[in-house]
Amino acid sequence: MICVFIPNMPIMKTFYTIASALFIAVNAFAQQGLELSIGPSFTNVSVRGLQSSLRPDRTLHTGLQVQALWDQDLGSGFSMATGLGYKEKGFHVREGIDMDVFNLPVSLGVEAITTLKYLELPLQWRYHTQGDGPLGFFVFAGPALSYALEGEVRTRANLIFDVNLTKTKLNLDQDIYNRMEWSGLAGVGGTLRLKSGALTVQAGYQHGFSRVVDNTLIDLRLRNYGFGMNIGYRISL
Repeated sequence: MICVFIPNMPIMKTFYTIASALFIAVNAFAQQGLELSIGPSFTNVSVRGLQSSLRPDRTLHTGLQVQALWDQDLGSGFSMATGLGYKEKGFHVREGIDMDVFNLPVSLGVEAITTLKYLELPLQWRYHTQGDGPLGFFVFAGPALSYALEGEVRTRANLIFDVNLTKTKLNLDQDIYNRMEWSGLAGVGGTLRLKSGALTVQAGYQHGFSRVVDNTLIDLRLRNYGFGMNIGYRISL
């Protein structure tokens, strides 16, 4: 269980107000199903403002994403899905050298791993194709509103084996950080119908429109982007 203290209550009140409005809109129709899913996320950040020669090399961050969505049939193959999710985003920065030791390649360096943990409210518009058999497919797209619960930077030394060095909490209330993030989602999925529901899989791309870091002092601006895959179960209601 994740327990965090969220000091910015006006922002959270806005977040929950939007979430409530979406749930009311979905429940205005006959409720169709609850979709629970889990999977990995693979994220990174785009860098703007800083000179290209000063930008460190970044690699994908692997995290966890979990979500619960209400999926409402709108007819003619279309549906709307919304709910709440937990998603980890971030990036890796590594500095080091590669060398040979006794004719064996060895990498020596230090890696910094930045992780941001988000509460996310997606709104997916879906189009489904379903034949006579149990298999179905769909495409989806839509916006997402996210709120950063907490963040941290971990450093570790890359020697013959990895050694953890430090773990530092980020103060996301500082002016350079933006807890709220707007982003866009798009992807594809599939379903396997069973007696009481369906197995679901989906893969998608997410692109952040908001700056998660906006440091005017050093002219550094970061936006999230990445991919994710989920597998889950849809309960027909």
